[in-house]
Amino acid sequence: MTDMPPFTPRNVAKMVVRATIQIKTAAFTRDAIANHTAFEATDTPVILVGGVTGWFVSEKVKPYTDLAVDKTADFVIDKREKRQARKSAKKTETK
Repeated sequence: MTDMPPFTPRNVAKMVVRATIQIKTAAFTRDAIANHTAFEATDTPVILVGGVTGWFVSEKVKPYTDLAVDKTADFVIDKREKRQARKSAKKTETK
């Protein structure tokens, strides 16, 4: 059994980004197949191929999306810490 990462806001954001990429890629793949072949978008093979393609693409870009989420989270944390430091410094000056 694989180890699940802990449910931190950062890890949940990574999962959401990967799921979004998977869903959008699967939809684009289904539409492309339906537009260029005799299959319909609701046919089982088209749904399966779309899902597998979306999963494959989301796993291939995972290192880049995880890096982007980490950089964004670090940026937000840094800004919050700076704001909190300014607030606490302002409170100590007024006392």
